[in-house]
Amino acid sequence: MSVAVASTAINVINIVSVVLYVLILARILISWLPIHPWHPLVRWLRIIVDPILAPFRRILPSVAGLDLSPLLAILVIFFIAHLATGAIAQAAGFAPLSIPALVVSLIAQLIEAVIIILGVLVLLRLLLSLFSADPFHPLVAGIRSMTNPLVRPFAGFGRRRALTGLDVPALLTLILYVILYVVVEIVFNRLLVSVL
Repeated sequence: MSVAVASTAINVINIVSVVLYVLILARILISWLPIHPWHPLVRWLRIIVDPILAPFRRILPSVAGLDLSPLLAILVIFFIAHLATGAIAQAAGFAPLSIPALVVSLIAQLIEAVIIILGVLVLLRLLLSLFSADPFHPLVAGIRSMTNPLVRPFAGFGRRRALTGLDVPALLTLILYVILYVVVEIVFNRLLVSVL
């Protein structure tokens, strides 16, 4: 395979994967906004993105009310893109392809992304408690209902502090997620080194 053909193929694969990534992100963001579901933009995004997400929704259940299938879809798209570009690069004589390293990297990215998403939700809950947000506001109630299963293991460590408004179970959960993220990062980096 010539270098020009390999370079063009790699560029096309990278562009397609980035376009799919942007479309999936747009679909997620629009689902969070108060836009009518029959708006033409929403309909087109659903027509394009929902068939991509459908198999992942069957594989990955929602966690704390969050649909994490778009995250898995994005990771798999980038995994396939890296696999394809790595194979093309290897055929053109650029670099060797390491499939085990790609698999380990994909699993690490998936676990870390889930930890980050859950950690951000708990952080939002913590910030809302610090600013004494109205508990009956739909956004506040939604975040609390999504994070209740996450902070439940620490519910015995106290409720909100009256003076500071601090949600102690949310703080302890956030600390746990930070520690868990660091541990996952260290473990998978060592695993990645051993695979290479």
